[in-house]
Amino acid sequence: MSVVVSGSIELNGVLRVEITSDLVTATSRVFIKGSSGPLEGTIIISEITPGKGFGLSSTSEKDVNVILYFDVLE
Repeated sequence: MSVVVSGSIELNGVLRVEITSDLVTATSRVFIKGSSGPLEGTIIISEITPGKGFGLSSTSEKDVNVILYFDVLE
């Protein structure tokens, strides 16, 4: 597998944040590399949509302003 997208995004608790990329395919895998601080909840990776992207959220509303680092592998 190789990295097709690498990035970071600020979590907004239980509200989904969108990562958009036309490089995402139906067989892409999202790998969470780390965070800028401790997390209260569990990270949820939702709806990987080919050619569009995917969403990230937490199970805890306390996970706000925490930066999450990720890779998308193909």
